[in-house]
Amino acid sequence: MNNEDLKKAIDFYRSLVQEEIASEKIVDGKPIGPRTLIKKDHLDLNDIINPERSFLGKDVTGDLDSVYVTTFRIGNLKKPMSLAKSGYGTDIIAGIEMGVNLVKTGIIKNFDDISEFLAKYKVGILDIFKEEEIKNGKRLDIRVYECIECAGLPNIGEPICYYETGMIIGILGELTHKEVFAEEIRCWTSGYSFCQFDVEIKD
Repeated sequence: MNNEDLKKAIDFYRSLVQEEIASEKIVDGKPIGPRTLIKKDHLDLNDIINPERSFLGKDVTGDLDSVYVTTFRIGNLKKPMSLAKSGYGTDIIAGIEMGVNLVKTGIIKNFDDISEFLAKYKVGILDIFKEEEIKNGKRLDIRVYECIECAGLPNIGEPICYYETGMIIGILGELTHKEVFAEEIRCWTSGYSFCQFDVEIKD
């Protein structure tokens, strides 16, 4: 994706974000988006083989984007939800290690490289929606559109992008050499068309 396509995608999804947040509900203390809530304890094959990626999928031939996304998801999403979300879990640790290594190897050298990397390898479309100074650090509102982990999945009432959360922690921690905390607060699997991460970089 070139910069112009990235900007179009971000503008398109920002308009959806406003509508979806305006119509969200709070269920058990968690924000839930407008898509129908379907309670499941695991995702089945029919769920994971149908990504919705109109921007990241448009420059590949045939159904290759679905094949690529499904291959990524098969091993990751077939485990029970209770295992995936226990403690920090292996997915978050794996994501942190990947993020750190992307910086250490020089693949990602600065903040601009993050967006280019995620789009090039079709992980997602990055939008640093808001950045603000807070006491002892900085807070970022990061949105990811067309996330490889979850785009097109049903609304199961909670976020599932543990690996991507870890990548954010690893990349930003290694770039800044500061302590980073990240939490996904909205996701395709909580009824939205985007993933939203609340990130703090501590001085």
